[in-house]
Amino acid sequence: MNIAITSIQRNRAPWLMEWLAFHMVVGVSRFFMYTHKCDDGSTELLARLSRHYPIVVHPFDAPAQAQLIAYQHAWNNYGAQVDWMAFIDGDEFLFPTAKASLAEALAPFTAEPISAIAAFWMCYGSSGHVEDPGGLLLEQFTRHANLDFSVNRHVKSIVRGSADPITVTGSHIFTTLHGTVDSSLRPIDKAYMDELDPCYEALRINHYVTQCHDFFRLSKQTMGAADAGPDWIRPDAWFEAHDRNECDDGVRYRFLLAVKLKLREMHARLAGG
Repeated sequence: MNIAITSIQRNRAPWLMEWLAFHMVVGVSRFFMYTHKCDDGSTELLARLSRHYPIVVHPFDAPAQAQLIAYQHAWNNYGAQVDWMAFIDGDEFLFPTAKASLAEALAPFTAEPISAIAAFWMCYGSSGHVEDPGGLLLEQFTRHANLDFSVNRHVKSIVRGSADPITVTGSHIFTTLHGTVDSSLRPIDKAYMDELDPCYEALRINHYVTQCHDFFRLSKQTMGAADAGPDWIRPDAWFEAHDRNECDDGVRYRFLLAVKLKLREMHARLAGG
């Protein structure tokens, strides 16, 4: 199964290789990476990695609606080349929760008359880190919100590959021919499904929504948002509301060793040119 990820990245060079390694381990075979106004070496790092891995890099600096522009471009140019295309951010890890790979998790939905599967967030907090602890996100940010945390009701889309048109009207859910359902086959028609409890039986997105407090203060606070505009400044209260650390259910550990081995391989290939 040919599974792709389209992602827009903004200055996430310290975590790019971990994010890529994880998704390679769970079975992603192609990456369409849009580096938006990056000045931290992200574009250059991805270009080097693209010599060894199936990564397509698109640097761009759209002043507004950058995520929507990138997603529409990716679908128009690559949607017919893959079986499934996930649209997620650099702080989101798409986990198959019960299977060994995304292909196994998505297989039951291939015969369904749908255009997309929606995966719910599981929001991870700072785990008490004020400064960046270094190391892997999977190891350092261990704790997440309770299941009933309302922000977890956001979804992201995994769209069935085809030549069918989709319209990217938002960064979470798109206008498609046959609609979107979650893994329980419940219809999903908006980014935030306030009337539904999230289902995590097949898929979930571990969302490192805050990271440490310094990352929020120095980077995320003034980064804007796809649904709020590029000039939006997150208030301090946003961090306090999202920094939830009640649980550690262990899902993040499932692929940790394999990710470390993949990272070792990636560093070796980079060192070799």
